[in-house]
Amino acid sequence: MTIEEPGRSARLNMRISPEALELIRSAAARQQQDVTSFVLGAAMERARAILLEDQVLRLSPHAVLQLERALEADAAVVPQLADVIRATRNGAEQPAEPLNA
Repeated sequence: MTIEEPGRSARLNMRISPEALELIRSAAARQQQDVTSFVLGAAMERARAILLEDQVLRLSPHAVLQLERALEADAAVVPQLADVIRATRNGAEQPAEPLNA
């Protein structure tokens, strides 16, 4: 996976131990990438994951209360869903009529 960024002009410098550099070089070679592409790809993947996690896990106080109430509430059986599960376990076909949410 090669990351190509049109108009690259920014530079990132870092100091790492010779052992860390050798480890990165070996891993990049295994992936048939140059060190820059390997490091940039790993950093971009991690950055996206962190930002996505931050967006997904950020709840308003109201949403937190709703979530807490839902988790504390007793579970409710949805009859249509129970029918589908029973039918699937018994190897029968699912009901022909659509389920209404």
